[in-house]
Amino acid sequence: MKSFCRIRNLLLALLAALAFCFSAAAEITFSSPNLSEDNELLFGLTHKISGSTEYTTVFKSKIVNGKAEAFPQAVTCFPERLSVYQGANRLLVRNRYGRAYYDFSQKKLQWLSQVSSIPEDASAPLPAEISATGKWYCAIERKDVFKGRLVVVDTTTSKKIILNEDAPFSYTSVPVKWSPDGKNFLYEKNGMIYFCNPEMLFKNLLIQEEFRKLGGGTIQNVVWSDTGFITYLSKDLIFQIDIKELYTLGLYSDFIQVGKIIGRLPQKFDGSSDRFWVNKNATEFVVIKGDEVVSYYKRQPREEAGAFVQILYSCSFAESDMAVLGFNVYWTDWGEATLCARLARRGNGSQCAAIYTINSNGKMSRRIFVKDTHNGICVSPDGMFLAITSGENTYIYSVKNFELYYQIKNQKIHTMVWRDNGNLILGGARNVSKFSLADCSTENLFASSAQKAWWNDAGDIVLDNGVDKEKFIVNKNDSTWSRKDVPAKKAVAQNESYRVFCGTTKNALYSNALYVRTLSGDITTRALVAQSARVNNGNRQVALVFDADENPDGLDVVLALCHSYGLKCNFFFNGEFVRRYPKETREIASSGHECAAIFFNNIDLTNKFVYDDNKFVSKGLARLEDLFYQCSGHELSLYWHAPNHKADEKIRSEGAAAGYQYVDFKDPRIIEIKAGKAGLSGPRLYEKFDLLVNEIFATGADIVTLNRLR
Repeated sequence: MKSFCRIRNLLLALLAALAFCFSAAAEITFSSPNLSEDNELLFGLTHKISGSTEYTTVFKSKIVNGKAEAFPQAVTCFPERLSVYQGANRLLVRNRYGRAYYDFSQKKLQWLSQVSSIPEDASAPLPAEISATGKWYCAIERKDVFKGRLVVVDTTTSKKIILNEDAPFSYTSVPVKWSPDGKNFLYEKNGMIYFCNPEMLFKNLLIQEEFRKLGGGTIQNVVWSDTGFITYLSKDLIFQIDIKELYTLGLYSDFIQVGKIIGRLPQKFDGSSDRFWVNKNATEFVVIKGDEVVSYYKRQPREEAGAFVQILYSCSFAESDMAVLGFNVYWTDWGEATLCARLARRGNGSQCAAIYTINSNGKMSRRIFVKDTHNGICVSPDGMFLAITSGENTYIYSVKNFELYYQIKNQKIHTMVWRDNGNLILGGARNVSKFSLADCSTENLFASSAQKAWWNDAGDIVLDNGVDKEKFIVNKNDSTWSRKDVPAKKAVAQNESYRVFCGTTKNALYSNALYVRTLSGDITTRALVAQSARVNNGNRQVALVFDADENPDGLDVVLALCHSYGLKCNFFFNGEFVRRYPKETREIASSGHECAAIFFNNIDLTNKFVYDDNKFVSKGLARLEDLFYQCSGHELSLYWHAPNHKADEKIRSEGAAAGYQYVDFKDPRIIEIKAGKAGLSGPRLYEKFDLLVNEIFATGADIVTLNRLR
């Protein structure tokens, strides 16, 4: 707890300094303005955000009295996050500009909410858990770096109720699990698990929270089954809970454990680090402890309630030169457990995906391995097919024989979700499409982005992504989407009333601004979006620095996240780390990060008894240089800092005489990720590295290496 508090205080202090020194920074570009005779305007907006996908959104606006009648409305909809709901009849799409749904039967894209200004400090949408009915969703609203509010929201009224005022904040998950029918959910709060019926909650008919308690643990201690039962692991005991009990026995949860005991594990389960999965009959379990040990258990339904489960398989997980990022497990109809693993290649952090099966004889076999994937593995609801992306290709595998069923080519997929057992929704860089397993056909549903837009003779909007022959056409009356090969129209920049053009701006966040020139009456020139023309000279760079001086704990996590976000950081080495961990040293050096020096060993250079000649510092740095080169084949950059930052002017000048520039960590643009003597990243600070990176991006700063820091 003390370590966590120290990490929290450190990051809050660093981010406060960062917010003070940096205004929001991005690179926002207007393009391709097109003006109609009715003073309607179409234009493109490209919004580069560090660590996020770059895309161009087409907006529409109406010019009245020389300015936009209202903030421009998005036409295209990039799928930063996708969810299927309402019995697979609708697709929820979320991005930095708002929320929209696509109705499959009507072929209609309808925006539910949009921003009222350009989100200059935008980041990817936060995760949300939507019910199968689509009527409610749960999400965490950010409060600070580590904390947020866990809320449940009624999508029809936008009314929300706070479930936990101080929930751990995350960019990747929400501590909630919905029942398969979408009518109930479980949530985690302060080390306890609670049950909730949102219908009754919003009608104020639900009993008090203290009487809806299942027991201790995290949301990882519970799993819903398709039959409405809940499997709950409490330490080493396995409970099965009927949802009906949650209404009738909740009043006695402080005295009587809800549910019945159906088995016992050979070791205690820790929901903070372990994960488990169960088959539909709750007779087989896969438990993974700390992403390290995979165990496969089986119980006999008629066996005594507290009897130990049978161990079918238990072994440390190992994949050559790979680090684990996460697992998922499901069972095939013929009873075979399938293990899906997200992996990171040691050295460069590139992500891979692997599929394994564990049979009842206790044998685990690798079936599929795919390199360079960033979306993980998407499993069909019936578990019969797998979808994995790699580069600009998407591979569909049949689980029956683990052979390639079909390959979808030539579009980079940002996110994907199964609509049902036979249809896969692909959120691509150019469009969102539906792939049908029945005939291996692909139907483009709506545009993710576009390079050009114009109106046809009927007044509908035509969108051209610059690649596909057919264009998307958006009906002006009902917002339905269709596809047709139509000739392009030249953009019009001027009509009788106005002229539009992209011009310069003094706002450092924008590469240009879109202006409207009034041609009659009071002749004026205004920026269509006022914020794009404001003066802003903010600096926008920060360097992240790691000290590799004691042990490599967390290195795989850090390198994988850096690769995912396209980050280059600085690693400072001392000789002891290089000598003890040559493999890890080579991995860092070969991953393209900037490597620098601490010293040959971890001594106090200000101690007058350490050395008595003027060459001691240069000799120590030279010795480290040679050791690092012999180990990695790479040269150190000419940056250094003394062990534990203990250096006076004499020490700094001796380093300068050796050709090294001393790094002053008092510079608020430099963030040293080290909070104590616990290795590469401080005491488990690497577990919060994603929070730090996203917070930096939220300020608008770019993460660069020291040699690029201005």
